[in-house]
Order: sequence, then structure tokens, then C-alpha cells
Amino acid sequence: MKPVDKFSIQYSELLEYIYPVTQEYFPDFDYDEETGQAYMLPSQTPDTFKGRYNRGILKGRFSFDSYIKNKELQELLAVLGLDAEKFWYLLLFCYDCSWGKCMEGIEIKESPKEQIEKFVNAISEDYKRDTPFGAVFKSPICITLKIGRKNIVIDNKTAIASIAKFCADGLETVNSDQMNTASVDLSNPHTESFSVFAYYFSQMIITALNYQEQVKEKRKKGANMSDKEKTLISHLLYFTGIVSNESVLVDNDYLKSLLKQYKDKDIRSLNAFYY
Repeated sequence: MKPVDKFSIQYSELLEYIYPVTQEYFPDFDYDEETGQAYMLPSQTPDTFKGRYNRGILKGRFSFDSYIKNKELQELLAVLGLDAEKFWYLLLFCYDCSWGKCMEGIEIKESPKEQIEKFVNAISEDYKRDTPFGAVFKSPICITLKIGRKNIVIDNKTAIASIAKFCADGLETVNSDQMNTASVDLSNPHTESFSVFAYYFSQMIITALNYQEQVKEKRKKGANMSDKEKTLISHLLYFTGIVSNESVLVDNDYLKSLLKQYKDKDIRSLNAFYY
């Protein structure tokens, strides 16, 4: 068994495990001009992966030979009824995609609405009460506006409370797409920790496994994953070099902790490679 040299533009059975994952992570849509309704199209992301594979620019530095010779990995794949050759390309894709999201991501700036809401909430949370002499806050408070080299300081507490109210009222009345549009900073790559990278990669593998009926059949009733699946992901984290501690090979505690710790993590970045 050898990896393919280059992919053609045609559908490839070798990417069978990738297709449903890309459809979930990077769906494509079009609109029916007559009805105005959106409908889903096949994701173009597999073609992006093929292009990166053919050009030899995928981020993974682990080899097909070491993958095939990894006895533990191959046994786990066999037990779960997974095709080792197809899984290889899934592994390459998940690693490359996770790297593009977590290690070289394109930073997404907060939208105008998000920034104003954060401003209003910070003031509201510190607001204590209103008195005949003006607003009272729990902590010392002021607003500083910087325009070039000039600073404008607002330290009147009633003025600050009023500004927060004006902003809150404005958010209720202003209906503009621009208020919800976030900007991106192409000059500043967004880099997460390797723990977040490991989490995102693990979630991608879990997504792929969820589309394999033979894998789901081996789960206990009500379980989201089987122990074999957890062990497989733990081995993949070590094999790819995302995790360097060999302890992940003997128990699944790291994976369990990882999935719990970052369960609600919002990775505010666009993928630099896939979109």
C-alpha cells in the first residue's frame, strides 16, 4: 500500500471519510432566485485539500510509512472497522485543517455590536445606584477617548451612566448589517495554544467517526464515544506530535480533560487554508 502521488479533480473514494466532515465544517450554499431560499451544495473543501496535497504543502510532518507500521494504531482502526488507507487522508486533512484554524488562523475582530455591548455591560455591572447628586458606581470609573495624540477623559459618573444608556437604547433601535459584521486582520495571524489545537483536532476526528455506522454500533447505549474511539484519538494526538507526553497512550484522562476544558471554547479565527 502506497499513498497516491497526486489527486485528480474527480471524486475519490480515498477521501470518503473526509467528505461528510467538510460538509459539516465548510458547507457551500446557493440561492434559488425564484423562491429566495438557500440550498446546500457539495462542499468545495475536498478540492482545496487535494490542491494542498498535490503541491506538498500540508502541515503534517508524519509519514505514511510510520503510520502503516504503527501496530497499535492499525489494530485500533481494524477493531473499529475503519479503512486504514482512507483514514490516512482523513488524518492529513484534520491535522492540516486544525493547524490552519488554530496555529495560523486569521483573527476575527469583534463586530461593532459586540464591542458596544461589552462597553455597556462593563459599565452596567459596576453601576450601583442613582442619587439626587448623580450616579454612584462600585469602583472608580472614567472613559478615555484617544484621537491621535489627544485624549478626552470623561470622569463624570452621571455622564458615564448616561452614555451607557444611550448606547444600550441605540442597539435596540439601530438595524444595520454593519453592526453585526466582524472585521478580519490579515496581518496578524491568530495562534492558539497546542491544547486548543489538540481539542479542535480531536473534535474533527470525533465528527468523522460519528458518520461511520460501524463505529457507532460499538458504542454503549447512550454513549457519545466508545473507549476504543477515545484510545484511537489519544494515539493520534501522540502520533501526529500534537501531544508529546507518552502517558496519553496508556489512558484517556488527557483526552477527557481536554474535551471538558474546551467544551465551550470560542476560537475566534477564520481558517487560513480552508473556507
